[in-house]
Amino acid sequence: MKVISVVGTKKTGKTTLVCALVAALAKYGRVGTIKNMVSHSVDQGDTKRHFDAGADMVVGLGEARLIVKRERGDLDSALAELEAEGMDYVVVEGFKHSSLAKISMADIDVANVVRRVNLADITSALVEELAQMVRGMKEYGASNE
Repeated sequence: MKVISVVGTKKTGKTTLVCALVAALAKYGRVGTIKNMVSHSVDQGDTKRHFDAGADMVVGLGEARLIVKRERGDLDSALAELEAEGMDYVVVEGFKHSSLAKISMADIDVANVVRRVNLADITSALVEELAQMVRGMKEYGASNE
């Protein structure tokens, strides 16, 4: 499994690049994503009501299946889950303090930057170049040892 993180401050194009990169990598295999949602509460609306009633897990069904668990996770456990699900690629949005290889949006200063990108520079050619870069990366775990 190949893993890349896209980091940057708010409104720098992280989600735009993540979505484009996911679409490009999906041509080559299964892609999962992880989004850092520190300030976003999933305990709201009906989900919160189910949890308040005592549920430990809520499964939402529709065009997709969404599972919300009453447990804290971390980046490593999320990566392990995606690996167990057979993902070939994982695109992480955020987690700027992780040891993952990163594409940095704008001028954020973080470790392990493999490429800097500005929102205005995102083209289909650049996205394909980034996808090929990810495809050529070491497998996750091999680079962390």
